Amino acid sequence: MKEKEALKSARDSYHYALNVLQGRFEKGEDIISKSTWYSYRYARDVLKGRFEKGEDIISKSTWYSYRYARDVLKGRFEKGEDINK
Repeated sequence: MKEKEALKSARDSYHYALNVLQGRFEKGEDIISKSTWYSYRYARDVLKGRFEKGEDIISKSTWYSYRYARDVLKGRFEKGEDINK
């Protein structure tokens, strides 16, 4: 897969970062940040840490807020705590 093709979707950008670059793909982060699933996976699998651009969308899901806090931050994700209020 080429970089230009990877920018077509969050899925493609995530897989390009994970499998081709084996690391951060800054050009694809805007599109990744539009997907809850891929924002969480990108933080967990690629960055192995916080993905601030994806936190707004992650915080809209109770399930992914919990998993992001548990698997990525290994602590509180305050932005995601307000979803149930």
